[in-house]
Amino acid sequence: MIQRRRPAGMGVTLFAASVLAGPTLADPLGDAVLRGLARHPEVRLAEAEVSQAGIEAAMARNGYLPALSASSGPAPAGLGYDLSLTQTLTDWGQTGGQVDQRKAMLAQQQANLDVVRDDAALEIVETWMDLASARARLSVIDEQLARLEDLSGMARTRVEGRYSDASETGRVALAVATAQGQRAVAAGELAEAQDRFELLVGQAPGVIGLPMLPTFLDRVREEGALEAAIASAPLFRKAALGVDVAEGGVREARAARFPRLNLEGSLQRREIGGRMVDDSAIALRLRMETQRGLTALQRPQLAAQRREAALWEAEVVGRELQRVVEALIRSDAALGQRIAALQDQAEQADAVRLLYREQFLVGRRDIQDLVIMETEQFEAERQLIELTIERLRLQYRAAAQLGLLTRFMAGDEMQMPAGTP
Repeated sequence: MIQRRRPAGMGVTLFAASVLAGPTLADPLGDAVLRGLARHPEVRLAEAEVSQAGIEAAMARNGYLPALSASSGPAPAGLGYDLSLTQTLTDWGQTGGQVDQRKAMLAQQQANLDVVRDDAALEIVETWMDLASARARLSVIDEQLARLEDLSGMARTRVEGRYSDASETGRVALAVATAQGQRAVAAGELAEAQDRFELLVGQAPGVIGLPMLPTFLDRVREEGALEAAIASAPLFRKAALGVDVAEGGVREARAARFPRLNLEGSLQRREIGGRMVDDSAIALRLRMETQRGLTALQRPQLAAQRREAALWEAEVVGRELQRVVEALIRSDAALGQRIAALQDQAEQADAVRLLYREQFLVGRRDIQDLVIMETEQFEAERQLIELTIERLRLQYRAAAQLGLLTRFMAGDEMQMPAGTP
């Protein structure tokens, strides 16, 4: 269960205050994230795609090497064969464009792997927060039920002593039924979160501790920090590398308009005039790909348009990242103010609740006043739980958007990119 403390001299449980001031409990969360990433199918898929792109990049570099072709078969006069070896001397940058394109695609897949890892890590973190929220709400509801049970006993005593009628016990019973309904909802949400956690991590959740509130959003508030963080974010890098992929395609398409200059050597054994003759040759040759209509002119135009589209896509991704993170920054500031106000509200509600109980004992308050104050205290505590955990979620969502969550969960210090003020 979440460890919570009672402020000295007060009966209300300030859950949010204990979370923010308590010890750092990020290690169990980090361990759960790392275990979940090791078995997450989308992460494994992205890793396989990186390996595939690496092989394709290596294959593209083979374009600089000689090409060997061989054929052999029987002839009436004997066995014939044809061997040829071709080395491209210049292709006007076509092979270089292919190599650069494959290298950019490899880097793009690596950036995609970082994006997928952070998305998977955020999914586990969100599930962890769901567990913490459900367990904390169950604890608060159980405390409320215990206090309502105490009120129920007091109401029965008053009814038995004929100081009041049965309406007082009815009011308390209604409050108890409402709290029990809320408990059933929280228990259902807890069971759902536990099932989701087991699916993601591969084991049942143990102690669910909340970490200290990270300060990542505070860091990106600094001048120029958000722009630098976006520039190094995997999601933006993935889009920006699309420009490099398209640029390689432009170079390849432009070079394909011109013939290649090859150094070709051949060794043959073939039938001529009823007998097998050996023949060999070495020569410089110009070879050009088959052109259909205006394809040679249209392909560079098509590649240039793809590059233009990739440039705008990177711009769109960068703007969307900025919009999302700035919205998280504003939400974090608002939540901080709301949490501070709710802490004061919870303290005041507890003080008034105790005062009402004293007044009830001397006949200046009825049971309905006590039930109302119990409900107000419970609502303040419930909202504190939700807002405190929501503020934690904002920090981790921002880290995931900027590609820092997995490194943070692995124990690396969450630092801004080099060059950030």
